[in-house]
Amino acid sequence: MNKVIKFLDSTFLDLGRQFKWTYLPPLMVYMAAGISGLTGIVGTFFVKDYLNLSAAFLAGLGFWAGIPWALKMPLGHLVDLIWERKNYMVYFGASLIALSLLIMYGLIIHTEDMSQVFSVETWFVISVILAPVGYVVQDVVADAMTVEAVPLVDEIGNDYSKDQIKIMHTTMQTLGRFAIIGGTVLVALVNVILFRDVESLEQTDKINLYGTIYIYALVIPLVSILGVILANYLRHKKIQTLKSKGLEFKEERGNEKTKINWFSHYLLGLLTYLSPKKLYL
Repeated sequence: MNKVIKFLDSTFLDLGRQFKWTYLPPLMVYMAAGISGLTGIVGTFFVKDYLNLSAAFLAGLGFWAGIPWALKMPLGHLVDLIWERKNYMVYFGASLIALSLLIMYGLIIHTEDMSQVFSVETWFVISVILAPVGYVVQDVVADAMTVEAVPLVDEIGNDYSKDQIKIMHTTMQTLGRFAIIGGTVLVALVNVILFRDVESLEQTDKINLYGTIYIYALVIPLVSILGVILANYLRHKKIQTLKSKGLEFKEERGNEKTKINWFSHYLLGLLTYLSPKKLYL
């Protein structure tokens, strides 16, 4: 029994003891990715009940929706190139996610009005493509934020050792995985609560419930934006605290400047261009 308690303490409880407030901003962005599945069930019902789309079309759409994740590497390089302004990418990603959610809300609640602009199927495709672009943009920035989340000096200006920094990076990445899993579990619980009596509802009430869930889902981009705002606040506070003590704030990257690797960009672009064409060969 003591061995089990010791294992749980060293594996889980110790993560809590190692937690630092600077870890919270990237964890919030990761959690937003975890709760992104909130609209998954609603989307499935919407496709089944309102759209007459073939399995082949949905499979093809799923392929194109996965393309943004294949571009995560060059997007990560872009984050390095605009390091000082990378937070704007979170705002951009959050805007795309919010737009995707609002399109789905409009399709469900204001179907006729939306269909006067584009067909319902076209709006659905736009929404499906926008969401993963927003999530992958936020994800690459969250990965970059984990670097800044690990401090190089303590509150009194003493440098952390390389071993301590390595441990903090490991803890940060582990907590990031827990944040994603925690968001997924939270979504599962929310879906159980929201859909427990859905079969007994009238059709109009079902539609209103589906639309309401997409409004609830707007918390996803909100959490990401709040994470960025908190990161800026904590960084500014740490700089002011050290400055008041006559100390200098140290960053992981220092004055390092990233240069564009054109060969990698061209190669990845060529592979991305050729991959879809294989479907038609």
